[in-house]
Amino acid sequence: MRESVDGLLGKAKNKFLLVNAVSERAKQITAGSLPYINDFDPSNPIVTAIREIWANKINIKLESAPKKQKPEELLLKEEPQEEPKKRANALDRLAKHSKGKSKKNADR
Repeated sequence: MRESVDGLLGKAKNKFLLVNAVSERAKQITAGSLPYINDFDPSNPIVTAIREIWANKINIKLESAPKKQKPEELLLKEEPQEEPKKRANALDRLAKHSKGKSKKNADR
C-alpha cells in the first residue's frame, strides 16, 4: 500500500478521527455509494476509503456539539400541551377500532 499511516494522520486531527472516517466511508461504499477514485478495490471498501482520503477526495473535520442550554431556556421553548391530547384521542380511536375487530373475529 503506497499510502502511509503518517501521511493519513496528517489529514485528520487524530488517529481515532481517521479510523472513524475510514469506517463510515467504507460503510457507505458497502451500501452502494460510488467511489470517488478510479483505482478502487471493489472487494475491499476499507482500502478504497483510505485511498479516497489519501487523494483528498474526502475531507475529515470534527463537528462540535451544540452548546448545552439551561433548563429554563428549554422550558421557554416547549410547545403548548395540546399534542398529548391529540395523541390520547388517536390512541382511544385505535383501541376502539381494535375492539370492534376482535368482536367481528369472535362472531366468525
